[in-house]
Amino acid sequence: MGGTTKGSGWALFWFLLGFTILGTAAAGGGMISLVAGIAVIGMSFVMFKAVRAAEES
Repeated sequence: MGGTTKGSGWALFWFLLGFTILGTAAAGGGMISLVAGIAVIGMSFVMFKAVRAAEES
């Protein structure tokens, strides 16, 4: 069991950034903020899965 890798850290960063963008949508950012937040969160999930697969090999 290893620690957090650089790739996992970046995936977490993008995940948290996605929630921040969604927060701006709730505060009045509109539809663009909503779509951008969902896209960034989705990208972070894909990135995290790729990093986990590389760590397990």
